Amino acid sequence: PIKRGDTNCDGVVNFFDIDPLVAALGGSEAYDVDYSDCAWRSADCDSDGDVDFFDIDPFVERLSGMR
Repeated sequence: PIKRGDTNCDGVVNFFDIDPLVAALGGSEAYDVDYSDCAWRSADCDSDGDVDFFDIDPFVERLSGMR
């Protein structure tokens, strides 16, 4: 299963997920270059079916432990 916000697929949402999130915002192709072992959709933090700037606030909430 995909853990939303765990954009480097190490099992936890932490500061190491910020760079992969930024890569995911550039699109699945950009993300897959550096994070091919992880699902691009892990950056879909608002669960709307795509990765865009609306995923930043839910990501920060997960990062801070609010979600």
